[in-house]
Amino acid sequence: MLVVTAESSIAMSCLAVGRIADNQPLSLALVEHGVPMKIVNLISVNLNKVFDLRKLRPGDGYEVRYGSDTSFEYFELRRSRWERYIIKRGRDSILVLKDTIPLVKVVCAASGVVKHTLWESMIKAGVEPEAILRFTDVLAYDFDFVTDTRDGHKFKILYEKQYFGDEVVGVGRVLAAMYETRKKKFVAIYYEDPDGRAGYFDLAGKSMKKSLLKAPLNYRRISSHFSTHRFHPILKRYLPHLGVDYVAPKGTPVVSSGNGVVVFAGWARGFGNFIRIKHDNGIETSYGHLSRFARGIRKGVRVRRGQVIGYVGATGLATGPHLDYRVKVKGKYVNPEKYAFPAEPPVKRKYMENYRKYANSVLTATDIFSKVGEHKSEKS
Repeated sequence: MLVVTAESSIAMSCLAVGRIADNQPLSLALVEHGVPMKIVNLISVNLNKVFDLRKLRPGDGYEVRYGSDTSFEYFELRRSRWERYIIKRGRDSILVLKDTIPLVKVVCAASGVVKHTLWESMIKAGVEPEAILRFTDVLAYDFDFVTDTRDGHKFKILYEKQYFGDEVVGVGRVLAAMYETRKKKFVAIYYEDPDGRAGYFDLAGKSMKKSLLKAPLNYRRISSHFSTHRFHPILKRYLPHLGVDYVAPKGTPVVSSGNGVVVFAGWARGFGNFIRIKHDNGIETSYGHLSRFARGIRKGVRVRRGQVIGYVGATGLATGPHLDYRVKVKGKYVNPEKYAFPAEPPVKRKYMENYRKYANSVLTATDIFSKVGEHKSEKS
């Protein structure tokens, strides 16, 4: 919304008010409101001093006031009731203010037994949805919660809640995640060593993060597993199927399962819209039958693990929406469901004793807090 108001018989003041849309930079939002480029550049340069513009979210509100002669007056970015950033003209300079109210961190824990689905069971245990997603992300390199979750499995989580007054307004870091099947127990502890390296590690100090994610999307089921002799539903003959077919609704986001460089993004006959990514350690991944590519995905682009690269479709030879996902290691196709991908470096040997003590204290806290509820800690 752009409003022009008369402040005197000579000068006019222009007001632009709006909210950030999906994938919309602040500068583009302001330009679309008719804010002069001179003002847009002034705002961008000064706002960057107190706020990382890459962290802008859809729904963030903004307000700009400037004169009809393009003289800057005032800018405000409102991200929440407790976070806003202000730029205004002072007597002799531009003032930049960060107006934030500290949130109170509360450490809490929950535990339970899976019945029907992990999601329902953790919600019933009082865990916030965002914390559940982070819990599964932490353990996603070693366990597939879509296909392998069973009734009777056990879970524990220690995590931070963020309070604004008496209201829970966010979820902080997951400090510990534990999941136990009938055969195996998975434990991940968040730890930052004295050198500043942080991550999730198991009880032996090995990194939970592998070179590739277990699966590159949230899917409903697997329609075809890795096989050297599968009957093709369209070609009606037996052929190798050197990947995994994940069935998911059309438009489901597909992410890169590791850091790497896109070496192909285009049409590949039977695979339809197709992406191939080269990773470290001689690993390549490919993603077929996509409905479309994500913005900016093209040959030569570097992508991050977990970055959206495309969307599920049924292009090429496909009977319905699904992702054909394949992995090569040193030129040879491997079964991504079973292959043991290399992990990132473990806790440094010189910090292992420190890590063991810390991990034990976290596990003890998890048992205690899951019984008593919450523990208030420092303000964030």
